[in-house]
Amino acid sequence: MITIPYLTALTTYFSYGLLFVFGQFRDFFRKIFDWWHASNLQGYAPICLGLEDFYIRRLYLRIQDCFGRPISSAPDAWFDVVERYSNDYNKTLKRTDKINRCLNLGSYNYLGFAASDEYCTPRVIDSLNRFSASTCSTRVDGGTTTVHKELEECVANFVGKPAAIVFGMGYVTNSAILPVLIGKGGLIISDSLNHNSLVNGARGSGATIRVFQHNTPSHLEKVLREHIAEGQPRTHRPWKKIIVVVEGIYSMEGELCKLPEIVAICKKYKAYVYLDEAHSIGAVGKTGKGVCELLGVDTADVDIMMGTFTKSFGSCGGYIAGSKELIQYLKYTCPAHLYATSISPPGAQQIISAIKVIRGEDGSSRGRNITFSLSKIAELPLDFTFGSSFFFVTLRGFFVLI
Repeated sequence: MITIPYLTALTTYFSYGLLFVFGQFRDFFRKIFDWWHASNLQGYAPICLGLEDFYIRRLYLRIQDCFGRPISSAPDAWFDVVERYSNDYNKTLKRTDKINRCLNLGSYNYLGFAASDEYCTPRVIDSLNRFSASTCSTRVDGGTTTVHKELEECVANFVGKPAAIVFGMGYVTNSAILPVLIGKGGLIISDSLNHNSLVNGARGSGATIRVFQHNTPSHLEKVLREHIAEGQPRTHRPWKKIIVVVEGIYSMEGELCKLPEIVAICKKYKAYVYLDEAHSIGAVGKTGKGVCELLGVDTADVDIMMGTFTKSFGSCGGYIAGSKELIQYLKYTCPAHLYATSISPPGAQQIISAIKVIRGEDGSSRGRNITFSLSKIAELPLDFTFGSSFFFVTLRGFFVLI
């Protein structure tokens, strides 16, 4: 991980604290002045109370122009950003007709498939004409098309698992799957820096949750050993099942999971491995098959493999890959499969086409060249890539909006 200089951290926290103090000071006087004005809530409690919207009012609004910028082009390496202005100290922002061409450092279009592609785009358009933009139905009713079946087979073959199931949203893939896999009487051991979707999924499961130090196999083993010995709270009965949840690449840190060591520990203590490959599938490994390929881990040793299509494949949604029995069980029980609208057919076709390009099935070597280039970048020294093990760009003459 990158070590933040002490002076930088100190000045950042000082600035944050100063804004907080002045914000509290202004809120104090706001309460005094509001005391003399009649409330227009008509007996209702205010939706936002005190500190609930303090951050938005006193901190975020000052810098909100840095976020949520309207984009008027595809999220390619360079894109068009619409300029905005404010007449009320950033409380409201109005768009202008001026557009700036900017280097895109804000999206995760890792392989460039989100832009117009010579192989993917025509097939997506054909799919749109044939199936329309949406199925307007759940998978168990009228929302399963031939494209969805092809996509699930394509994903399973690509990641090296017997079967797969796809969903229309990557976040929901985690938050809806974990409560189906485990419940009361189970134990989830989660990396301390896991994504919010995994955190919410674990909380919604009703299982006991324990956290191990980020990417530290030795601490994971300690937590496993202690809780297996203690058993369930109060009753001390054996756990019904134990799932260890990790990510392939931790997106905010840019760190690879120590998967070989974690898999070995889980085998030793008979715990299931849940691997989130949202940021690694398609982007790492000699042929883009993720951290298992990169680190030499047999996919048979990873019980549940999760990934998203929003990063390397330029589409939307997510998947779970595993044994045929697991996938069949999820199709009968997972709310995201039973009640949510299925993934858009053109979106599904985009994923299929992108995977075919990566695997070289489009008749070109583009996919192999991309994944090979990324694998070479991954071999560069850590200090050479300024803290990222995978991507570095020599930046010259681009315009950064702040």
